[in-house]
Amino acid sequence: MRITPHAQDTGGFFVALIEKVSETSFDPSAANGPAWKKKKMFKDEPFTFLKLDDERWNDIRNHYGVDESFLYQNLFSRRLESNDANSRQLFYANDAVKNFVKENMSKVSIQNAGMKMFSRTEGKVENTRFRLSQEGIRYLFKFMQKQKVKIGTEDMLFMLKSDENLVPLEKLECKGDVRKQQNGTVVVYCDDDEPVCTWVGYHTIAPYISKEERLHLLRMMGVDCAEIELLMKSKRKEKAAQDREAAWARKEEAAKAAEPSSSSTDAPESAETLEIPEENVQEMTE
Repeated sequence: MRITPHAQDTGGFFVALIEKVSETSFDPSAANGPAWKKKKMFKDEPFTFLKLDDERWNDIRNHYGVDESFLYQNLFSRRLESNDANSRQLFYANDAVKNFVKENMSKVSIQNAGMKMFSRTEGKVENTRFRLSQEGIRYLFKFMQKQKVKIGTEDMLFMLKSDENLVPLEKLECKGDVRKQQNGTVVVYCDDDEPVCTWVGYHTIAPYISKEERLHLLRMMGVDCAEIELLMKSKRKEKAAQDREAAWARKEEAAKAAEPSSSSTDAPESAETLEIPEENVQEMTE
């Protein structure tokens, strides 16, 4: 759980530390429940942890220069082992969570665990199949030796405040150091505690973070974000209004399409000319 005390809006979420003070008797069979209930349970995707000398890890380690002390076998995907090689995301869990998941995966329903650390990319620019995720970079950063650049505070503020998704490298003082790295995912940082994942192209750089993450980093750097927050709220309200109008328009179109077409009234047939016998015509003229 991520907590931001400075926001003062945790909304009733709390973290509790539970300490086991004594042993207790527990019947494992009671947790399984009746067989008829187990059949109706939703089948969760399994947790498949990386094995020793996994090919994907060799690719990641060589590209990002990850230290040998990193416990890569704690990385896992949410795919069956037979289809694990095609997984699009890799998550990381510590030893305690890993052991709990492996021991209880077949006994209890585990929806989520760990933090996302790598995502597969199909881009032709990067020299690796996986890019870094902002969610897990704070832990991975200390193990990395490549694809990271220390930049100045002004450059970091410029990127975070920019309205452009792709920031031109020419506008940054750190452009020389960034261009020395391979294209693709590059981690930039002013402080080791707040690294930022970015995507670097030939001429641009783009932070791989959400708007909320941008605000968090700006606050940590002492920036007043009141105007930015108001702008974000106004944009969201404007988008919500546009979505409502579009929904009403679709509803009206559907209603019109469902209405029965009015039957067109047939034009009255032209009156046939009456043929008057010649005898009657003579009588009328006389």
